[in-house]
Amino acid sequence: MSITIRTHRTNFFPQLGKPKAYLVYIFYDKHVSWEFSIRILMSVFHKSREKAEIITNDILTHGEGLCGAYMHEIAESKAKIVEEQAKKEGFSMWCLIEEV
Repeated sequence: MSITIRTHRTNFFPQLGKPKAYLVYIFYDKHVSWEFSIRILMSVFHKSREKAEIITNDILTHGEGLCGAYMHEIAESKAKIVEEQAKKEGFSMWCLIEEV
């Protein structure tokens, strides 16, 4: 019985690069309540109360705040949740997703 010996190794799993990260920013162009912003940051982005207050301060004083970096699908879903909840509660808040 003959035995076949493979001299080179076939890579069945292609080398996957590191997934791209996407930054999610919250913007507003009208009145947004402090409480709403804190609640969104804590529930959607899982920020601590302290971090949520810092980001909310940026949103309300500078018009935008960085919420975090996520894979594309996660960034999109978080942005969609924020925008839908803001619209539902009558606030003008929207998100920007930016590739890093």
